[in-house]
Parts: sequence; structure tokens; C-alpha cells
Amino acid sequence: ENITIPLPVSHTKKITHSVPQKTSTDVVGQIRIIQGSDIYNPKTNTKVTVGLLLNRSKMVRLTIWDKEATYFRELHHISSRKYQVVIITSISPRLYEGKLSLTTTPGSRFHFDNKIDIIQRFRKRNKLLP
Repeated sequence: ENITIPLPVSHTKKITHSVPQKTSTDVVGQIRIIQGSDIYNPKTNTKVTVGLLLNRSKMVRLTIWDKEATYFRELHHISSRKYQVVIITSISPRLYEGKLSLTTTPGSRFHFDNKIDIIQRFRKRNKLLP
């Protein structure tokens, strides 16, 4: 089943400006770096840090906490997620010392299906191989 999540075309512009602390948004990007302790143990819920490429030149840090970290580890355990394009819903953007960082919330979910329209558009726009 093909699921389309409505995101603004210029969603990266939406979250790079001053953002209120209680705002959550959805983001699409390519996973470039995965860091954390015991990253291959799907039973652990310690913090995972991901380097997420939002476009050809903008990389941001995504911090994944608690149950969402466990869920990400389970997905990563099944198949390596490095270099995959992902939609992450309900993330909290923050500006710290002029740099954008993203943090998961209890409602965050990860969508890796390459059949999702926004993932296909991201790949095409950034000239990524399928």
C-alpha cells in the first residue's frame, strides 16, 4: 500500500527559522551517520544519534530517545539503515547556538518505504540511487 504523508515541498525551510519549543514537525532525509552505545541490541533504549542529510549540503543531528531508540534499533537490526532515506514524524526541531538539531518525541515514527511519494521525490531531487 502506497502511503503519502503530506509535507510541504520546502519543509527544510519551514524548520530552519526560529521555531517555538513546543512545535513538532515531520522531516525527510538520508541517514548518513548512526552513533550510540550497543547500537545492534534491539532491547536497549539508550540515546541514538543520527546524522541526517536534509539536502545535498545540509546535515543535521537527530537525537533519538527512549522507546523510539528501541524501535530504531529494532529496524536497524533487521536491515542496516545507513544511507537509507527516511521520513520521521513528530520530531521537535531546536536551534542551539545557531545550529538546527532534531529530537524525537513520544509520537515519532520512522518510515523507510521507498514507494512513499515524498521519499521518491527526495531521492530524485538529491540525485540518490534507488
